[in-house]
Amino acid sequence: MSSSLLNIGGTALAAAQGSLATVSHNIANANTPGYTRQQAQLATAGAMFTGAGFFGRGVEVTSVRRSYDQFLTAAVLSATSVSAADSTRASGLKALDALFADPEQGIGAGLDNLFAAAGDLANRPADASARLVFVARAGQLAERITGVGQQIAALAQEADGRLALDAAQANTQLATIARLNVRIAQGFAQGQPPNDLLDQRDAAIATLGGLLAVRPVQQEDGRVNLFTVDGAPLLVGDSAARLESAPDPADPSRHAVRMTLAGNALWLDEAGLGGGSLAGALRLRDQDLAAAGNEVGRIAQGVAAAFNRQQELGVDMNGDPGARLFAAPGPATQADSRNTGSGTLAARMDDPSKLVASDYELRYDGSAWQLTRLADGHTEPLAALPATFDGLQFETGGTPASGDRWRVRPFAAASTGLQAQQLAPRQVATGYAATVVAGAENRGGAFAAGFAVVGPVAAGALPVTITFNDPPTSFNVEGLAGNVPYTAGQRVPAAPADYDGWTITLSGAPAAGDTFTVQATRNPASDNRNALAFAALADAALLDGASLNAAHAALLGEVGMRTQAGQASADISAQLQSEAQARQQGGAGVDLDEEAADLLRFQQAYQASARILQASQTLFQTLLSSIGG
Repeated sequence: MSSSLLNIGGTALAAAQGSLATVSHNIANANTPGYTRQQAQLATAGAMFTGAGFFGRGVEVTSVRRSYDQFLTAAVLSATSVSAADSTRASGLKALDALFADPEQGIGAGLDNLFAAAGDLANRPADASARLVFVARAGQLAERITGVGQQIAALAQEADGRLALDAAQANTQLATIARLNVRIAQGFAQGQPPNDLLDQRDAAIATLGGLLAVRPVQQEDGRVNLFTVDGAPLLVGDSAARLESAPDPADPSRHAVRMTLAGNALWLDEAGLGGGSLAGALRLRDQDLAAAGNEVGRIAQGVAAAFNRQQELGVDMNGDPGARLFAAPGPATQADSRNTGSGTLAARMDDPSKLVASDYELRYDGSAWQLTRLADGHTEPLAALPATFDGLQFETGGTPASGDRWRVRPFAAASTGLQAQQLAPRQVATGYAATVVAGAENRGGAFAAGFAVVGPVAAGALPVTITFNDPPTSFNVEGLAGNVPYTAGQRVPAAPADYDGWTITLSGAPAAGDTFTVQATRNPASDNRNALAFAALADAALLDGASLNAAHAALLGEVGMRTQAGQASADISAQLQSEAQARQQGGAGVDLDEEAADLLRFQQAYQASARILQASQTLFQTLLSSIGG
């Protein structure tokens, strides 16, 4: 290339024009989402040697580069995934918290109303209206528990449905990135980076990062490969994986995220997704909503077990044993779809007072069983079945194969299916089938207290007479036991099941021949002892050492704590994302003031370059004139 003024001026003019075009492009895209500031790269065109030295040849535009920092961009991508997960979870938790926002219409108010009705029933056991109110309050409580459980289940279904929508969006972005990979590779093959296509691809990757966490790996030809946080390939070359929402093999009643690439399928859980709205939806459904739904179901089981048991211990106005007041569905078991054996699993409530609000996974290793409580990850080895744990009894049938597993959901059905039985007011068991009466001719100071029915009183088993011997240091129980040693304040019998379902406490100093007779209640319609027992259930430790009201209060506290923590996490991650974007935009974003200054600078350079050409033309004309003259 010549070092003439004409050539130097031409290169300078072209360089200034290219720089002006780049600046103009930046200004035009200042508000374009995902646009990265571009700069024209200038370099000297070299020099030509002459006897008088090296004379420059001007300038040339070597490339147009983006103001791109891969580390800052990676930080934005990571923060975007975390923020999207936290935002999705916080939104769902806010909806969950709203279910418990009205204390006047919630489960707690329903429990209070039922126990208040039980108190009124104890004061007026023969009053038909008091009995009617008690039955109505039982129905209202069942409706409130079921209503809350159904709304929690609906939120879980929404989260389940979001998996399909987000998976479809992820597939769209992966296909877009794959197409851009091809065009970008073609651009690099021509020797220059296609900046606008790179921006489009970065924007698509950022959108994908809002759905699940991705790890980009740049290739030499300009393509980018994408992997999950665990290293599973999402996009390799031009081959993109397909994400879909499919029935979970461990529990087909709900969906999970399945990724398929080249015929190979991989299930992605929350940890495998690493972040994004997909991970947030899974955490919301499988942890937050599951915990709330299980607690509601546990309360439902506790209510049904306690009130049904108390009904069975009493008698109604006709003297008949009390009918069940509530019906609650039992535990559900679901075999893993990948099981290869013929084994079956059944679970039932064994001790409602020991129930823990959790789902379980039971696995067979070929010789023994391992039970995992999913709420906290606790594992319990079981040598054989049947076995009991956390108030549940597990039984198996058939022949399981090594590796077979089952999901046990003790409370899901109860949280949405608790029902109050349609009892007539007369069927409320307010009284006991039996009572104790002191002998009319007793001469000592002994007395009977604390009479209670602890089990069904067998028909024809009454009356039963307790007679103190001479000396009165022992007593006989007619037809049941003889010469029972007596100590003041002792419980009779020592084991509740020994005497056909009743117990009393004998105290004081009896005289020989004194008697106490356990006999059938003569007027059960006016007996309020079982109604008092209904009211006493308010303070009874029915659920893992806690009362029903305490369990409900703990549920409210847990939901509130999760909601506050979830919102705090969402706020923090959103702030971190904003800060990461600010750092990245500090170098990659368009500053209009800076571009205006560059526009003026390159405009002056263009004008100066034109003057070089003008000077060259003048010199050339002078040369021609001198030759022609």
